[in-house]
Parts: sequence; structure tokens; C-alpha cells
Amino acid sequence: MISREKALKMMEENIDTDNLKKHMLAVAQIMKKLADELGCDEDKWEILGLVHDMDYEETKDDPEEHALRSAEMVEGKVPEDVIRAIKAHNHQHTEVEPHRDMEYGLIATDAVSGLIVATALVMPNSKIEEARPESVEKKFDDSSFAKNIDRDRILRCEELGLERDEFLELSLNALQEIDEELGL
Repeated sequence: MISREKALKMMEENIDTDNLKKHMLAVAQIMKKLADELGCDEDKWEILGLVHDMDYEETKDDPEEHALRSAEMVEGKVPEDVIRAIKAHNHQHTEVEPHRDMEYGLIATDAVSGLIVATALVMPNSKIEEARPESVEKKFDDSSFAKNIDRDRILRCEELGLERDEFLELSLNALQEIDEELGL
């Protein structure tokens, strides 16, 4: 499997948008913490977070191709379960239905990272350190806040045996650890 450094290099080579890079870093960080919580391979889950959207700029106008292209880009560089998880995170279009913890984790993490960043941006100083689990919970329940974030995807955390509040807190804590990298 590729190293974190190689995954970051691939991300840099394939992604131009800073916000997308930050999203991928955020997903990787939450995935790493989630793997630790579940007793899974932290390195593998982190790499998955770093590479899952590597094709997004190329496929953003063609959702049927999103994730399939990322999977091709890392073919032979990561284990098959990582390839499957990449495809499963866009299961609506790839028809690769999630069945494994890593797949449910990526789906939930992909969505929750956006909710937490949006929550941080409405804090008085736009800092993630100001956000509390209760504030993220409140924003989760406010359907008019960050309307494009699919709350049902976040709730896939329940497939992992985690309650929503546990998952939101774990995710917030994970992102607070890399606040400088995220610019928050």
C-alpha cells in the first residue's frame, strides 16, 4: 500500500482546489480516528480518506464517473478493499453498495467533514476550536443549515455501532487536531 506521503503527492498532482485538498485531509483525519476507535487499520483508513476524491475535479460534472476514476488512479497502489470503499462512497452511481465498516465510515465521514467545517465557519471567529459537540448537533438538526449536506449519509455511522452524538464528537475532535492544516 502507498504511504501517506505518496498519497499526499498524488493528491497534490491531481487536485488544484485548496478547499478540496482540505476536504480530503479532513476526511483522512476523521477516518484515522474512526479506525482507531473501531480497532481497524488507521493507516489504511487514512490513505482511503486522502485518495477517495482524487477524481472530483475531473468528474464533478459527471457523477456517474466519480469514484470510478479515483479507483482507477490508485489501482495496484492500495488494497482491493480500499478500491471498493472508494466506489461505495458514490454507490448511488457506481452501484457498489456499502457492506463493510470502512465503506460506511467513508460515507459518513465524507459528509460529516462538511458539516463540521460549516459549523466552524459560523463560530464568532470562524475557528474550529470554538465549536463544541453540542453546536455540531444543533447544526445537524437544523435542516436549513448547510442544506447540501446529506444527514442520512452521516447517520451511516450507526452501521458502525456509533450513535450520532458519539460520531459527531469523534469527528469534531479529529478536525480540531489539524485546525492549522485546515485553515480553521
